[in-house]
Amino acid sequence: MTQGVAEARGRVMIRPWRVGVLADTSSAEAVRAAIGNLSSVWGGRYMPIFDIGAPIAELEILGGQYDVDSLHADVLDGPLGDLLRKPGWRWTGGGPWGPFGEEDGYRKGLLPVRSFIDSSADFVQPTWASDDPADLTLAATWGLPDCLGLPLSPTLDDTGPRLAPYTQCFSRPEVSTSIIGALEATSLHVQPKPRAYLDNFIGVYIIRPQHPADVVEFWNMRTYGTKIIGVPADGTAELLSVLLSSTLPSIEMQTGSGKESVPRVIPVWGLEDASDETSIAIRSAAERDSAKVRPAARGSWPRFLFQGLRTPFNRSIRADFRPEARWIDVALPTLPLRGAPRAYSHGAIAADIELHSVTGQDPRLTASIPPYRRHSSLLQHASGRDGIEHARVAHSGIVLGIDADNDHVGVPFVYNHDVMHLLFDDDAVTTSQSDVGKFQSRAAEKFGGPFSGVFNQPGLRAVVQLAAGKNTGVPLPYLRRTMEDNKGGWPDPLFEHTLEPKDYAIRAVNYLFHSGLFVPTLNVHCSHCRVERHVSADDLATTMTCEFCGQPFNLALSHSLTQPEWRYRLAAHLRADQVQALLPALATTSLLRQLRHVEEPSLPHMFGLEVSLGKRKIEVDVAAYLPDRDWTAVLGEVKTANRIDANDISNLEFLQQKLSEKDVRCLLLFATLKNELSPEELLDLRGLVERSKPIRVDNGNLIPNMPLILTGPDLSHPPGSKSHPWRWDTKGYSGVFGTAITSCERNLGLRDYDFKDDCTGILCQWT
Repeated sequence: MTQGVAEARGRVMIRPWRVGVLADTSSAEAVRAAIGNLSSVWGGRYMPIFDIGAPIAELEILGGQYDVDSLHADVLDGPLGDLLRKPGWRWTGGGPWGPFGEEDGYRKGLLPVRSFIDSSADFVQPTWASDDPADLTLAATWGLPDCLGLPLSPTLDDTGPRLAPYTQCFSRPEVSTSIIGALEATSLHVQPKPRAYLDNFIGVYIIRPQHPADVVEFWNMRTYGTKIIGVPADGTAELLSVLLSSTLPSIEMQTGSGKESVPRVIPVWGLEDASDETSIAIRSAAERDSAKVRPAARGSWPRFLFQGLRTPFNRSIRADFRPEARWIDVALPTLPLRGAPRAYSHGAIAADIELHSVTGQDPRLTASIPPYRRHSSLLQHASGRDGIEHARVAHSGIVLGIDADNDHVGVPFVYNHDVMHLLFDDDAVTTSQSDVGKFQSRAAEKFGGPFSGVFNQPGLRAVVQLAAGKNTGVPLPYLRRTMEDNKGGWPDPLFEHTLEPKDYAIRAVNYLFHSGLFVPTLNVHCSHCRVERHVSADDLATTMTCEFCGQPFNLALSHSLTQPEWRYRLAAHLRADQVQALLPALATTSLLRQLRHVEEPSLPHMFGLEVSLGKRKIEVDVAAYLPDRDWTAVLGEVKTANRIDANDISNLEFLQQKLSEKDVRCLLLFATLKNELSPEELLDLRGLVERSKPIRVDNGNLIPNMPLILTGPDLSHPPGSKSHPWRWDTKGYSGVFGTAITSCERNLGLRDYDFKDDCTGILCQWT
């Protein structure tokens, strides 16, 4: 139902804006400079360093793995310069105005860590000799004070920020509660989100002399927030005693039976490169901690997706807005900054915005954007508003780069059509919305939107179809009886188990009346010629004119001559074919929403998406993007009673291939309101299953990508029904892909399957 006011709910969190720093990882000077810069900004220890000479494709993969907000290097030309200017990767500004830049007090870079530390802070920076062979290891362990911008006392006995040789920092009890090192300071108020898959990602990393790349790998492994200690391959006894003085991080292993524990294990990456003295020191420390050393090959650690950061600076979002508004205004949490900002601003931070629900929004707009970097370009209209200088999409929502002084920010919305068009990421592809699709988008508003679930009720579908074939309308008792006779599994056995079928029918028909879909009409007889016609309530009058004989007559006299009867017809004389196309489309989008069990904003979607490439033009009845754990585009063909044919299947297969070329997972959907598929449909859809190629999901598993096949009964279950598709056994696969496999078993007769050796299809057994 169209609403005058829309509502958004969610949360906003303030955290560091994370930059991936590009540097020459074969150069000790370049790596040290990168560490120095990262030691100076809030959250710096959680920001990775990448090799500036790596292939562009590899940098994009790494940027996605570490989920950085932007990449930075002092490069303006060539392929790398092109990458750094791409939406979702770029940092606004370059050179002295980069993420670590500051000039004449004008801070345009990241929020410096000094904003949380003043002259009274209990901060100790360990120091070492400038020619120490372990210089890079120590820099990566404790950070560098070079760019802190803080006056540091040269003696440990003073109060406030001060310097001290590293041997003293860990031998004097009064220092045990201090912030030790710039890197620890950068993590003030910040923690990586805990993830079970990182529990065993701990240990010791051996750093070889003259190998700056080792320092970079150690640094990047530790950005996940797990405890990994860097140890020089040929460290001095004094340094080793400091680095190994605390309990070493270890893993508790289990025996095969799981009943008896064995000594804890300490993974050590590159142990074969350690000197005898270093190796003995590590094994002695492990024995002290009742653990055993387990060698690990360099580079053998799993390439986890960065789990995200969390801070205490978050608050709830609740905003009312006009349905067609392009953004909402959100109040931001306040950071406990110390001191006045430098001339103009403190520095850049990230507002991480996650909207849990958005209702009443204009159907052309969406608050949910796919997490492809290119989709960050859709947020460009937000730049410049409220101090927003950076913006990108993320798995959790959107991230806006703002100044730390901001107390509010405008959260932008984007057009569904733009979202769908950018999935193809091809200038040769043009997209539009068909007239039928535009009608369906607007018609859906009358029923609470495309995800309301109204037309998953078979009784409501039957009532609307009945009225579509009756131009003069249908009496109220007939509507209610039709509703009750076709109720199927409704009312919902879980949420409406106390509701009687007759009361359910009355309530459901009243809902249709409230939606404005039906217009009441009254039969009127001309007292002169006795011609009868049905007149809408808006056209009734005390005295009326007969359309046939042209004579005026009195309405009261008309009603005295024949018993008046109210009937109800569809508004605007909706055509039967429009209604036939509308019902399965809305039932399908609602089911897609019901398959997701987390609260999130409405799916980006379009009815009647038209895609043109060359001379080929394809219309997709239902296109949606599921912001689920594996982020999947869904392209659907929906039917009321017509056949799903080979051409329908071929068209969607073609689009699926185009999306796969752009690394977009795509699930094909075929839905019908018929109770079962015809033999011809079974044959064609089975062929599609056998041609289906497996895809890789976020956890790295290779799974079947079968089509989601839905029949009328599948589209007609209440959410609380035990037969609802979201309750189907998904064969151990997550999300909608597992549901699709089960749908092929239930509706196509799939009995068993296996991947072909070349992964070009699936070997199937059918019942």
